[in-house]
Amino acid sequence: MELQVLNKIKKQKAEKKTKVVVSCSGRFHAFALSEQLEKHNMLLEFYTSYAYQKNLLMRRFTSRVDKEDIPVNKIRTATPLAMLMKLGMALHDVNEYYDKWVARKIENQEFTTFIGWSGMSLQAIRKAKKEGKTTIVERGSSHIQYQDKILQEEYAKFGIQFKIDARTVEKELSEYQEADYISIPSTFVKNSFLEFNIPEHKLVQNTYGSSAHFKKVKHGFPKNKFRVLYVGNLTIQKGLIYLFGALGKLKIPKNKLEVWFIGTVDNEMKETVEKHIQANWTFFGHINFYELPKYISACDVAVQPSLQEGLSMVIPQMISCGVPVVASTNSGGEDVIEKDKTGFIVPIRNPGAIAEKLQLLYDNPQLLAEMKCHASESRTTELSWNKYGDRYSDFLKNI
Repeated sequence: MELQVLNKIKKQKAEKKTKVVVSCSGRFHAFALSEQLEKHNMLLEFYTSYAYQKNLLMRRFTSRVDKEDIPVNKIRTATPLAMLMKLGMALHDVNEYYDKWVARKIENQEFTTFIGWSGMSLQAIRKAKKEGKTTIVERGSSHIQYQDKILQEEYAKFGIQFKIDARTVEKELSEYQEADYISIPSTFVKNSFLEFNIPEHKLVQNTYGSSAHFKKVKHGFPKNKFRVLYVGNLTIQKGLIYLFGALGKLKIPKNKLEVWFIGTVDNEMKETVEKHIQANWTFFGHINFYELPKYISACDVAVQPSLQEGLSMVIPQMISCGVPVVASTNSGGEDVIEKDKTGFIVPIRNPGAIAEKLQLLYDNPQLLAEMKCHASESRTTELSWNKYGDRYSDFLKNI
């Protein structure tokens, strides 16, 4: 009993000593991370460009609502930069201004650890390191050179020239080099960094979670068809062309199949969508984040065929709603999906492999029911932001 008390005191002291500054010009998972650090009594300040809780005037210009529980007095925002982003200013330029702003603000602050998103944190990392702080760069996608290479290859198939801004590449490479650690969400991302000779000891792998409101709910949609779902913006990077190819291979009567797409169709994909669209495909466009569980719960199986994505955050969301997922190796899904229980992992650029798994679930209603049940139950395991926050805070205390 005495040892337990001592350990508890030791843990409390470590939490009090660890004070973290988080910086991200956009949303990403920065709000979820900041909320978790606050729960663990570690958050000192959270820097961003816009926050619903903080910027009352800006609410009229955006539909975004941030419901994370972060004390308003700990949030620092740069709303002019948020407006510049909305007006279409080059992302690299916005992030340069943002980075310099954060670097000025954190000077001589009493904190132990700086966590900044890649592509927007080099100056702040340098400032923090100069003052003896521990620095972590958050990278939600694969190594930027891997990302650039695979997307150049894919866009070329569509007759489009693609190249990440060379200034952004140079900045990110410097961040990888100069930060003490690189926080990443999946084995896929880890392997991409190892491929480009980043030391493994710098890589901190921590799988993202699903918000608590993602769960199986009553939906009110008629359910007399096998319903396939895709959630996310429709872009070339997401590998939609391979999903379209897979749907064309299915041996399912058209009157027994429905395909739902939730997300905005990017201009680069409009011509391809128009070329492949079928009468039993429905495009919902953007759906409010907090309405998504109703739509997801109405489906049988989801597909995430991404070519490059650190961890498609909709995968844990869909699994939490009781929907098994067929995901590519490059979606990060292998760290979330229990193979043959809550979904399947397939190679990238492989319509046949996607079609095989969809056909299997259609032909075996009992298997589908079992997988949907496993998916619903998985909410009680690691698919939560609380678990993500526990792992992150343990890491911070250990360093």
